[in-house]
Amino acid sequence: MLLILQCIRDRHDFPLVLLAALVCALTAIGTVRLSRQIRWAHGREKTAWLATTGIVAGLGIWATHFIAMLGYDPGFVFGYDFAETAASLAIVLGTSVAALLLAARFDSKTGSFCSALLMGGGVAAMHYLGMAALEMPAIIRWDLGYVVVSVVLAIAPFTLAIPLALRGQSAGTGAAAAMLMAFAVVLLHFTGMTAISLIPSRADFSSDTMMSPRAMSLWVFVAAFSTLAIAATAAAISRRAEIMMRRNERLNNERLELVGRRLDLALENMHQGLCLFGADGQLVLWNQRFLEMYRLAPGDIRLGMTMRDIAQAAIGNRAPPAEIERRVMRVLNNLDAALESHGRAPDVSEYDDFVVSVRSRPLPDGGWVSTFDDITEQRRTEARIEHLALHDGLTGLPNRSKFNDLMDRAIDIAAHSGARLGVVVLDLDGFKEINDSRGHAAGDEALKAVAASLREAMLEGQNVARLGGDEFAATVLFRENHELADFVDRISTCFNGPSGSGAGDFVVKASFGVAAYPEDGLDREQLCNNADLAMYRAKENLGERICYYEKGMDESARYRRQIAADLRGAAERGELIILYQAQRTLKDGCISGYEALLRWHHPARGLVTPCEFIPIAEETGEIFAIGEWVLRQACREAARWPEHHMVAVNLSAVQLGLPNLPEIIAGILVETGLPPRRLELEITETAIIGDKARALHILRKLKAMGVSIAIDDFGTGYSSLDTLNSFPFDKIKIDKSFVTGSEDRPQARAIIRAVLALGRSLDVPVLAEGVETHLHVDLLQAEGCDQVQGFLFGRPQCAPSLMAAAGMEVDGASAGSAAAHMLHSAGSTPS
Repeated sequence: MLLILQCIRDRHDFPLVLLAALVCALTAIGTVRLSRQIRWAHGREKTAWLATTGIVAGLGIWATHFIAMLGYDPGFVFGYDFAETAASLAIVLGTSVAALLLAARFDSKTGSFCSALLMGGGVAAMHYLGMAALEMPAIIRWDLGYVVVSVVLAIAPFTLAIPLALRGQSAGTGAAAAMLMAFAVVLLHFTGMTAISLIPSRADFSSDTMMSPRAMSLWVFVAAFSTLAIAATAAAISRRAEIMMRRNERLNNERLELVGRRLDLALENMHQGLCLFGADGQLVLWNQRFLEMYRLAPGDIRLGMTMRDIAQAAIGNRAPPAEIERRVMRVLNNLDAALESHGRAPDVSEYDDFVVSVRSRPLPDGGWVSTFDDITEQRRTEARIEHLALHDGLTGLPNRSKFNDLMDRAIDIAAHSGARLGVVVLDLDGFKEINDSRGHAAGDEALKAVAASLREAMLEGQNVARLGGDEFAATVLFRENHELADFVDRISTCFNGPSGSGAGDFVVKASFGVAAYPEDGLDREQLCNNADLAMYRAKENLGERICYYEKGMDESARYRRQIAADLRGAAERGELIILYQAQRTLKDGCISGYEALLRWHHPARGLVTPCEFIPIAEETGEIFAIGEWVLRQACREAARWPEHHMVAVNLSAVQLGLPNLPEIIAGILVETGLPPRRLELEITETAIIGDKARALHILRKLKAMGVSIAIDDFGTGYSSLDTLNSFPFDKIKIDKSFVTGSEDRPQARAIIRAVLALGRSLDVPVLAEGVETHLHVDLLQAEGCDQVQGFLFGRPQCAPSLMAAAGMEVDGASAGSAAAHMLHSAGSTPS
């Protein structure tokens, strides 16, 4: 070391040594500065920057060496061989560029060592080739030890300097890299200069073939200036690029930070819980929603936890301790299945007050993401929708669809257990009157009260439902008949008290139909139909509220359904005909009019009586079309009769309920040309009692048109004097049952006398039906009856207009003589 210092002091010009050190430091700084630029470069741009950096390093090191050489004083006249000097420059340039390219490509200790060996070796080769370029009258002898040390000192610093220059980030690492590079060059030079000894020699050398120190200083100046110029230019470009890169990097960091904040915000405000797992199965990320869903504290979940750990912590807050392990194993098994199927099937877990749907999806890096969706409210909504779909909205009882399911299940249970199933269908009596008189709100209250009573009457295994309107049904499994009877009695007691609320309480009654499996039916439809048949039978029988199905009921129902089906279109097919029965006055025996009587000639059943098909027509609504057809045909026929003959047509109670009945009749009268005074409508008192106010309103409108109104079958219905007081009827008709029974029953004769006396008092003419014998005529004449109708005076026949066309007298002398003869034969004469 002492020899090195002596070499610097005794053999070198100190100012030039300082200049060489300054050039070396600037070269090292420029090299490090340019090396940092490759961080933002790629491809060819990166290679160009490395080549530029290597050229700057090579030129600077070469200039440093020869500036120091210019300051070296060997004590002889000396010069420089041009070829060897140029070769030394080429060597240091090539090795510097190659070393940096190698270090940039191979980021490892081996790559760093090889690049340092290449660069340090190149600098050493440049130094010693430059020394060999010296031309002077002396022989250079080398100290091999110093030579080896100089080469080592050139290579060793570069092993650290090159990686720090290329990959360091801070200013400190840059300064360290520059210092190491400068030390490597300086130590190599001065150690190498210490290794030489000069021995004078008389060898001739020509000054013409070498460069003088003055010329060499010019080339060194050019090299140093080029180095500094290239370094400064590259540094300026690098600085500008670095500023832009740092600005872009700052912007990118700000964007990333903003994206990160937004991602955090999105994660924390997700409706779903989320857990992200890495390829090692450990937790990487989770959000606050996941913690809230499972009632977890922030410290309960940590990075690196496995799915088992998380499941145990989460489920432990939602399930009893005895169920935790079973549920954890279920979660893990479902997770494996979901990852194998790429997350297609969610896992739904139900707790007491919490339902969660978990969906796990695999990620490309081998991890997976699990999302947790709280579907508790969705399940509640689905349950409400299902309840609404299967239950009645007003009463809360099961509806018909739910009742069908309950019945099917009950039939299966009965079939497999050997039990029996009872089905009770009940329909409220007079419910329409409640709605009409008190309003639909009162009707709804009555239905809710009935439903509540029925629900309370049910025991375990028994069901009740509202099928629609005011119809309910109940089922019970039983083995003994008395069990079914007790069940029906318990239901019937629900209708013993008042329904509704407040001061307007009212009593609701019901009719019950009962059928049992298996004797009354083997399937739901048959059982319900048979229970319906029994219920309708109970409604038909006054005073009977409960009716058990009997085998003959379905035959009667099938007959009624067949009649109803055949009755549709019977008029169009020509099966319906109208017969006319004469009505005569007892005073002179003349015809006063005819009653139109409907008959049905069924193509297969023959003659079907009105008492069979009229009630069915009323039930099905076919009575409207049939009634209108009868009115039109009768009026058209009556229009062909003499002016004083009237036509009497029966009106059904159902027809009387038509609000537009007066308009229909008015249209028929206009169409047929029959004067309203010649039409007489016969109304039974029962038809009026059903809805008295509306019926009387319609009758008054008809009477205002000029149509006559007769009360038919008087004495067989309610026979209320209030009815006669409420409406001025044009005629009273005594039912034929009293006339035919007058021969042997004093009560019948008394009723006839009473009705005739009532007619005289009210000044209303009375017509007696069913007059078949002379005794009937004697009785009626003695009591002052006005008109008669019956087989004695003529059976129902075809239209009078057709009889007249056939040559038969409808009215006139012959008809009057025949009637007078019958009266005379009976022991009386017309008055």
